[in-house]
Amino acid sequence: AVPTAPSILRRSRARRGGKRVRFAQVTVYYFARRQGFTCVPSAGGSSLGMAPRHHRARRYSLSQFAHLRQVSHRQHLRQHLRREKLRARRRELTQNGTVPSAEAAGLTLADVSDDDLDVGQVEVGDYFYLQPLPTKRRRALLRASGVRRIDAEERQELRALRLSREQCGCLCRLTCEPRTCACSQAGIQCQ
Repeated sequence: AVPTAPSILRRSRARRGGKRVRFAQVTVYYFARRQGFTCVPSAGGSSLGMAPRHHRARRYSLSQFAHLRQVSHRQHLRQHLRREKLRARRRELTQNGTVPSAEAAGLTLADVSDDDLDVGQVEVGDYFYLQPLPTKRRRALLRASGVRRIDAEERQELRALRLSREQCGCLCRLTCEPRTCACSQAGIQCQ
């Protein structure tokens, strides 16, 4: 009889029922906002970033943190629905966006009450919170965080990056022509 080595699969199954990792608390680090220089927003100028070091840290139990997130997500959802309702009202007052209206221009977020929002109709867990921010809101966030001077050169750099990303690959059809293929000349496979 030939001796057989014990199965690796059996050992891993036996270990699965053993020790488990359990978390008791969550540590949240808070960072000040800075101009990013590390990401490319889909539109507009300055990008958002954060300071290299946190200015505050807080510890929460798992239940406290879950409650805090739920409250925060509801606030984000309420603000999003408020902005959507404001856009809809402005559209109505401007005859579907064709004729400008002084009344529509004068509306603000304060004109949309909580009673006008259908927060109960939207499941908070289904809402996507990392929505792209318009340029004006990114600039306002930076200013509110104490950024005095927003580097204007970043706008041109980001525009150039977005344009370069639109032009991906080469113009080869069916077969690659290495003499004229931009991919081949850059030392990568033909796209």
